[in-house]
Amino acid sequence: MRRSPSQRRSRERVERILDAAAAIVVERGPESLRVGDIAERAGVPLGTLYQFFARKDDVVYALAQRFAERFGHVLEATMADAGADTEWRVLLDRLLEAYAFFYRSEPALRELWVGARLDPDFIRADHEHDNTRFAAALADMLAPRAAVPRDELALMIHVCWEASQALLETAFRMDPAGAPEILEQTKVLAARYLSPAFEPTP
Repeated sequence: MRRSPSQRRSRERVERILDAAAAIVVERGPESLRVGDIAERAGVPLGTLYQFFARKDDVVYALAQRFAERFGHVLEATMADAGADTEWRVLLDRLLEAYAFFYRSEPALRELWVGARLDPDFIRADHEHDNTRFAAALADMLAPRAAVPRDELALMIHVCWEASQALLETAFRMDPAGAPEILEQTKVLAARYLSPAFEPTP
């Protein structure tokens, strides 16, 4: 962004701009995005849009950042709701279900992220930052019950989540609602991979 909105009115305008861009992506596809159409849909002057975004790609980048932040909140809320005493398989299942629900509820996300229409560097940077942070938080939560050291558990969770994310994105490329057979096999794969961390073989 050219500048970060500091006042509430400015933040509301930016949110309207991003909402408008998301709506156009869903209705017409990412290729149809035009800054003039975004401003008109958001009900803001074109000059106001340019105060915050230099070009269309900057709007798309900010929209992707908003998706990433919202998903981070979804994961954190899921972990908080589950509680520290939740059985690890149950927690894993809830996290994967939360992931699938988020993609179903954000059709613009499916078009931009799952449709591989975002800059690969952005996706890689988001995975490196948010997935590492998520793995660390989950490892801290589950470490007291794990059969492996906390750092090893964090690495295993990170690897598991990266693999699961790729499979889940495949599920949503195959079916806008998420191909159920891929979603189910993702749960199986994730549980089997993490099982030695909690249920070591004698």
